[in-house]
Amino acid sequence: MTVGALAVPTSAVAQVTAADSAAVLVATAGDFEARGELEVARALYEEVVRRYPDTPGAERARARLAGLAPATTPQDRRGDTEFRVWSTLYGLWLGVAVPSLADAHGSEPYGVGLLLGGPAGYLAGRAFSRSRSLSVGQARTITWAGTWGVWQGLGWAHALDLRARRGCDYCGPDENAVVATALAGGLAGILTGTLLSRGEVTEGTAASTYLGSLWGTWFGLAGAGVLDLDDTAVWTSTLLVGNAGLLAGALAGSKLDLSSRRAHMISLGGLIGGFGGIGIVLIAEPSSSSSGDFAIPLAASLVGLGLGALLTRDREGAPGEGSGAAPAASGLLAGALLTRSGNKLAVGLPMPFATTVRDPERSGRRHTAWNVPLLAVRF
Repeated sequence: MTVGALAVPTSAVAQVTAADSAAVLVATAGDFEARGELEVARALYEEVVRRYPDTPGAERARARLAGLAPATTPQDRRGDTEFRVWSTLYGLWLGVAVPSLADAHGSEPYGVGLLLGGPAGYLAGRAFSRSRSLSVGQARTITWAGTWGVWQGLGWAHALDLRARRGCDYCGPDENAVVATALAGGLAGILTGTLLSRGEVTEGTAASTYLGSLWGTWFGLAGAGVLDLDDTAVWTSTLLVGNAGLLAGALAGSKLDLSSRRAHMISLGGLIGGFGGIGIVLIAEPSSSSSGDFAIPLAASLVGLGLGALLTRDREGAPGEGSGAAPAASGLLAGALLTRSGNKLAVGLPMPFATTVRDPERSGRRHTAWNVPLLAVRF
């Protein structure tokens, strides 16, 4: 049952037919189409097909829809701001890294680098984002690839002990070698991310990729601690397992079609488990062996991730879920101010629709009336 506020006497409502309503909407859509307002016309034609599918008007609407030019998809630029923020921070990093690589002396070169690096990074990011539209997934693909590349360059410099002085067991890699590999890794990451982002990357895939890389890094570090490896092996394990986590996250996000929300909820489960494991270690008092201190948080985080994946498997949200909008009703229940279906009551935006009616007070003459649905109830 649908109750609406009508612009005509109630005695005329019974004479309104679906075919009449469809005919009025098709005629209105034709007027908009003639004036060049194709998107409005398309919306009206689609409404006729959806609301009155078995009427002659719906047949005409389908024919007109087939003749209209394909609807243009608006460009998704939601990732522009995020990308510009990251490019500014990367510019600041370059402002410090480049003088360090050049063996600059004194604080002046670093000051100049900071003054120029931030604005240069922002301008470069703005120019790039203006040259192409960036969705959130595409922007994060580039930014995380650049960040991950810096980390990989820094880490492998330590793992390989690059250009360390001979005969010095605790000197570590040469500082210039660390900076150089970090710069090279960042640039390689940006290039790789830019190439990957040329295709469509969903927000969920981007989220599962960077979260997977972080969890892989933790597993590599904790596993090396459990096995009590030396420093070089710790770096190698952390980097290799981190890369494996990145690939696993990317595959899981794309193949399982994970949403960003679910990826973060699974990660939250692992985080709760990991910190719970640390709490257990602290309560039980840390042992003299570091391997025992790593084993419990590692196992607890794995359990937390598993539980997170299990508990969220039925909570994959459709686009727009959680926005606070009431679930859309279908058919005659769509477009009312108040919609009741079973025990659920939803508030929506009334969608006026036109009908033609015969007014008995005017010799049965037809005229157009607009209906404004206020209440829709499904029993």
